[in-house]
Amino acid sequence: MLPERSDLLLRNAHILSLEADVPEGRGDVLIRDGVLAAIGQGLTAPAGVEVIDATGHIAMPGFIDTHWHLWNSLLRGTVGDAPGRDYFSVKRGIAPHFDLDDFYWSARFALAEAVQNGITTVHNWDHNVRDAGDVDANLQAQIDSGLRGRFSYGPRDSSAATEMMDFEGLDAARARWSAARLDHRIHFGVALRGPYRTSTDLSQREWRGARERGMPITMHCDRCLRENGCTSCGLTRLDREGLLGPDVQVVHAIHASPADVEAVARTGTKISVSPLSEMRTMGFPQVTEFLEAGALTSLSVDTLAMPANADVLSTLRALLSAEHARSGRATLTPRIALEMATIRAARDLGIEDLTGSLLPGKRADLLLLDASHSSLLPSGDLVESLIYNGTSSAIRTAICDGRVLMRSGALVQDSARHAISSANERRDALVRRARDAGTWTDN
Repeated sequence: MLPERSDLLLRNAHILSLEADVPEGRGDVLIRDGVLAAIGQGLTAPAGVEVIDATGHIAMPGFIDTHWHLWNSLLRGTVGDAPGRDYFSVKRGIAPHFDLDDFYWSARFALAEAVQNGITTVHNWDHNVRDAGDVDANLQAQIDSGLRGRFSYGPRDSSAATEMMDFEGLDAARARWSAARLDHRIHFGVALRGPYRTSTDLSQREWRGARERGMPITMHCDRCLRENGCTSCGLTRLDREGLLGPDVQVVHAIHASPADVEAVARTGTKISVSPLSEMRTMGFPQVTEFLEAGALTSLSVDTLAMPANADVLSTLRALLSAEHARSGRATLTPRIALEMATIRAARDLGIEDLTGSLLPGKRADLLLLDASHSSLLPSGDLVESLIYNGTSSAIRTAICDGRVLMRSGALVQDSARHAISSANERRDALVRRARDAGTWTDN
């Protein structure tokens, strides 16, 4: 069951707002009806408001993930290094055997891990939409989790390059799921394949269909993810064909050439990087180049099926170290890295008026971290301590839209805990069905 919104006064926290108008320092945070009602010192608790002593804790915005394939999270532990256990072999062999419960609980498992790691907004990048039931299962999981986010309606896994995007299904889903039914927390987008995975004509038709509906677009830049010596993502072609723009997010632009980077920045196209999966199988994210060009760049998990997890602070630390070693420049600072997982990510998803920072009037999506946690001691610059040393275990409380989803380090929802405790059983059943059907084997 989804927790009720709580009216809260967080007393005497160290506030890290990421807003110039709310300076860092000691203060109180008042939450009323899911909104950050006031931030300041010596706030009075109105009648009926629960007061939480946040002394010794850091109050900061919840993290935002901008690209996450929730549907295949139950493949974690099956994907590995042995022959036949690579990500694509496992995904293609097992994906046809997902039933509606699998879609729902796979997403709930990932979203529970998100809460444990302080992520309060998730962009659900669904590239295995088979029918209306799949969509409903994913959206219901997002709603039941209590998190904010986007659902990007995509193609069926391994769909033919000649197969048109199912815009009728998208329209039907949007008709079924009103803003009120989505609790005003989830909005729709569309995941398109692009001209390197379909014909030019088909990609133009799909882009036109998305833009006619006012849908934000996301696409994988996977023209040559696994080719040696690749020197371009081919984004200049998308620029020439009018496909780039501020309504477009590009994921995995690992091999972007200087011309690609310039096209992205000039057109206002957004970039989402997935450091752990990209460095594992694709190459090094070119964050420095995109930042120096002025392109909006944000952070994502990608998938739990790969060697990755939802620990944002550890992921940012790995990205920062790798980026400095790769580029030899310190363009990516700890503060920019933190912004990539908060306010810059909110701008990527077009929800910066709702979340991404602590500012009165925004929705109450925030975390409390234990400032006395060993990973944050001895203390120095707070942002540097978080990025260079912090771990998710320092996160004690997670609040989204005024609902407390984690308290004292424990998940509040029984259903979230069940999603975790049942993960092995559900994954094993999926694997058995795929083996029995002969679509996948690790022997």
